[in-house]
Amino acid sequence: MASLQSQFLMDPAVSNKNANIYVDHKRIFPVYDNGDFKVTDTGIEAFVVIPAIGATIMFAGMDFSVDLPWSKFHGNTEGQCGTCDNNRTDDCLLPNGKIDPSCPDMAHHWRVNDCPVPPTPPPSPKCPPETSAICEIIASEVFAQCHEVIAYEVFIEGCEFDICYTKDITIGCASLKSYAQLCASNGICIDWRAATNGVCDFNCDAPLVYQACGPEVPPTCDRSYNYRFIEEKNEFNAMTSLSVEGCFCPNGTTLLSSDIQKCVNPCVPFCRLANGVVKEVGSTWIDGCKKCTCDEEHGESIGRVYCDPLPCPTEQPVICDQPGQIKVTETAGCCEIGKCACNVTTCPTRSCPVGYIQETEMGACCPKCVPKPVCVFNNTEYSPGSSVPMRQCETCVCSNKLETDGLLHRVECEPITCNTSCPPCFELQDATEGQCCRKCVQIGCPVGYSGNLTQCIPVNGIWSPPGNKCDKYECVKIGSSFITMEARTLCPSYNPSDCIPGTEVMAPDGCCHLCVRKCNRTTESTHLQHNGCTSSQKVELTTCQGLCPTYSWFSQSTSMFQRSCSCCQEVSTSKREVEMVCPDGSKFNYSYDYIEQCGCLQSTCTTMEKTLTKKLRRRR
Repeated sequence: MASLQSQFLMDPAVSNKNANIYVDHKRIFPVYDNGDFKVTDTGIEAFVVIPAIGATIMFAGMDFSVDLPWSKFHGNTEGQCGTCDNNRTDDCLLPNGKIDPSCPDMAHHWRVNDCPVPPTPPPSPKCPPETSAICEIIASEVFAQCHEVIAYEVFIEGCEFDICYTKDITIGCASLKSYAQLCASNGICIDWRAATNGVCDFNCDAPLVYQACGPEVPPTCDRSYNYRFIEEKNEFNAMTSLSVEGCFCPNGTTLLSSDIQKCVNPCVPFCRLANGVVKEVGSTWIDGCKKCTCDEEHGESIGRVYCDPLPCPTEQPVICDQPGQIKVTETAGCCEIGKCACNVTTCPTRSCPVGYIQETEMGACCPKCVPKPVCVFNNTEYSPGSSVPMRQCETCVCSNKLETDGLLHRVECEPITCNTSCPPCFELQDATEGQCCRKCVQIGCPVGYSGNLTQCIPVNGIWSPPGNKCDKYECVKIGSSFITMEARTLCPSYNPSDCIPGTEVMAPDGCCHLCVRKCNRTTESTHLQHNGCTSSQKVELTTCQGLCPTYSWFSQSTSMFQRSCSCCQEVSTSKREVEMVCPDGSKFNYSYDYIEQCGCLQSTCTTMEKTLTKKLRRRR
């Protein structure tokens, strides 16, 4: 048996616009029947008719009604709808059999466990004045035709009760709608929504428009649909021949089909595609790989779709005669075409020579040996720009040019350029066997001087630069290496004023000036030492150094040699003091002599005989 569900997603005040009806999880609109029940939906009101029990159930937003036949349900109902006995006094019956004075309180006792309902707030002692404004429309001239047929006081009472409890004036639209629906079931159509000043207005989705009174099942351009749900006399139609409010096509137009919300005038035959798209009779279209046409079925409003495969172009013969090729068929668009494909398992096995590599060219299946961008010599690959040892006494390079066959790169050679001059201290020697050029061989040691001049010193030779006798260079050969050894003479300080006139000479090597120096004072800065103690600071110690004139001559008057001797010694001195520091930390002042001036002073000459006598005595 089919499963029926309803889903309300809506503003509870005025409309059933967003109420969706599903059968076996499929959306139903506007009508459905399966022999067990029938469902219709006008966009505002949805009806479920069950002929087997004579029941009609209506959903309309906040409105919910169940019409049951007295013959089958007299005294056989309870709960929200009360007891079916035409006696209002027992409608608020509780599950325990007692009568509750308040039907809103009674309603909470009949709810199912998985459907929580918030508790009903206590009624306001007095409703606001605007409460009755919309409710009084029920008693106004708008519903005058229905007043003599159906009593309206209970609907006003319910309207005011709902607004007082919810504090929402739009909830009153449900009471007006319920009264209008009851009037319609008695053949009286009331167009009441316009009297609410927009509070209860209902807007339909274009192209449908609101109508207060319309058929439960609106006709369409589909004649078979109209016959099944409208014209055929059956138990469903007998129970649903009412006028209801809802969304319908504008006057003068007809709904194209039950599942296509389009209003047309006049009705024309059409074809409905599987995706819901409508095609007019006589139209053609492309559907995938087929060309389709909507043809009219004689006497039917629904046409029939005929489709034929699209024609394919004539295929040119495909010849697959290359190595590794096979012929295959594949689909391109809507047509099958033949083409050549590769089966590499049939390719011949091969190896490539040096300088070649296997590559598969565009359009070919099997790889071929193609040249690499290299030169090949003696089974060796050389990249462009690299040297190739191809010919003796020639420079060979792998070039970017190709051989005459256009495959590998070409090796280009040029004779080797030999040197015809050698650097200083080198000389050319004849080439030996296996050599291409004469060779520069070293014969001496090069020494640079005066900026950019070079002197070649032969092996074991010594040389001094011009004007500089103090620097000497010697060339020594050790094994096959030439080594230059440098010697520099440092001359003592020389001042002609310190020399005895006539004693100035040049050293034999021509480097230093020499002379016999006069008697002069020399100084030395050092720490004094005395009994293990050291001066706290350096002092200047002075000495007298130099030669003084000493000579002898023969005196005729005395018939003897006369001698005159002088010695370089201090002429004047002074005393100076310095602080001494001992290892034990003690300190004391120490006085030492400081030479102020040196000079040649006369001294006693010692005769040679006396000198020799003294030496002999010492030896003994």
